[in-house]
Amino acid sequence: MAEYADGLFAIEVDTDDYAKTAAGDTPSVPRTFQSEADFQTQKSSYAAKVDVGDNYHQLLKAVPLLGQDGQPNLEDGEATAGTAQPKLSKKDLQLLGYAVGELYYDKEYAKIIELCSQVADVCQVDAKTLGSLRKWAGRCEGRVRRSDGRGS
Repeated sequence: MAEYADGLFAIEVDTDDYAKTAAGDTPSVPRTFQSEADFQTQKSSYAAKVDVGDNYHQLLKAVPLLGQDGQPNLEDGEATAGTAQPKLSKKDLQLLGYAVGELYYDKEYAKIIELCSQVADVCQVDAKTLGSLRKWAGRCEGRVRRSDGRGS
């Protein structure tokens, strides 16, 4: 047994080798050692992401069950009965936050309340997300009440 343990568990791995292996097959080259040709190639392929402010519509495209007017946005006459509630991915959750922020900036509080209720009803969300939805909806309900009080 001692021979087995010595042979199997006596493997030494250098931390630098482990980091290179964990990162991938090709070792990354620090930018300080990058050649001018490699830099120009990388520079020419770079494109900045431009946010044009349509996160709400992107969310509706990413999660088709979140339709406008409280109705699911389904194609080909699919029925909502029997379909499982979709679980939002991390990207969809980020997009939801961006969309709420965009709507809040535009002072479209009623739309935020509607969106939060749709997400809570239609999608499968965890407790943390549900808490955020309630917080956003509550804040917007307060804004709507304040604006109604001033307008009367």
